[in-house]
This record gives sequence, structure tokens and C-alpha cells, in this order.
Amino acid sequence: LVRLAPCAGELARAEALGVGGTRDEDDDDDDDDRGAHAVRRRAFFATNVIGAVGAMCAGLENAAEAFEDVPKDYARLARDVVDALTKSLEYDAANAGASPGERYKFAEPAKAAVKAYIAYGTGNGPTSVSATTSYADITEALRELSSFYKKNGATAQMASDTRERILAKLNEARESLPPPEPTIMDKLFAIGVTPSAE
Repeated sequence: LVRLAPCAGELARAEALGVGGTRDEDDDDDDDDRGAHAVRRRAFFATNVIGAVGAMCAGLENAAEAFEDVPKDYARLARDVVDALTKSLEYDAANAGASPGERYKFAEPAKAAVKAYIAYGTGNGPTSVSATTSYADITEALRELSSFYKKNGATAQMASDTRERILAKLNEARESLPPPEPTIMDKLFAIGVTPSAE
């Protein structure tokens, strides 16, 4: 799941910026208007940063409740297989005139993702994923995919109704899986900080 613990650290760091604090710098020099203005500006910025970080953390916590609690490795492999199969099926739909060799080549990443996913298995004990919605959806999608090609051949053009059923299952699995953990860049953009290019 999305890790929420770092949010506390982000809040602490925001409060520790040289933009906040409890010291009332206005009292240091009441006659220095420029200093007072700078303090107010920094305090305003600090308040907004802390508020934005807090809102982001609350949003992540609410979103996390809707996702499955599954091992990180499984979530990564499941997202990979869902994304790769979706791209392959969408390519197949948009390129009906492509040769079997072209479709086969484009499907290579999906085959590799499926192989890695199957190699993971279902886990054991408390880490088992066999009872999860995503596992059931992906299994059903792979079963229907396999059944179609066994019946029609590896180079057959997939029927649109079959493709749509498989895509629907993959989409359901995607919605159940936790998203990738946010990168540092994701966190910066989430609080409205745009890193300057140097």
C-alpha cells in the first residue's frame, strides 16, 4: 500500500523550514517594515506548505483504504502484467491490418510480464494473494486469453467482444491494486513545488 508514514516527516520538515517557527520576528525590530513583511511572507508560505502536505497525506490515507493490502512485489508484478496486456490488446484493436509478425513482436513485453507474474505464484500464509480481487480478475483475463488462442491459433486476430471482456477484467484489477509509491518528484508536485532547472 501507499506508505503514509513519510507524511509525518514531510510535515515536520515543512514546519522546520526557515519559513515558520514560533519566534515572533516582528518584535525584534518593530520599525523594520521590510523585515516584518519578509516574516509575514515566510509565515504565509509555511502555512500553505504545511496545509498542502497535510491535505496530501489525508488524501493518500483515504485513497489507500480503497486498495488491496498486498505484498509490494505482487502489486508491482500485477501492475506490470495489467499494463502490458492492456497495451498489447489496444494495439491489436487499433492495428487490425498489422501482420501476425508485427502483432507478435508488439506482444513480447506482455508475454514477459505474464511469465514474471506467474512465476511469483500466490504467496504463502498471511501474504497469500489468491483471495484478492486483483488476483481473481487477472486470472480470469489470462484464462480467457489463453482459451482464445488455443482455440483460434497464436496469430489469430482477437474478436472485439473477447478483447473487451479481457480489458474490463484488467481494468477491474488495476482499480483494486495499490498505485506505485510516489517518488520524490511526485511529492514535490503534489504540494505545488516545481523544482528549478539548473
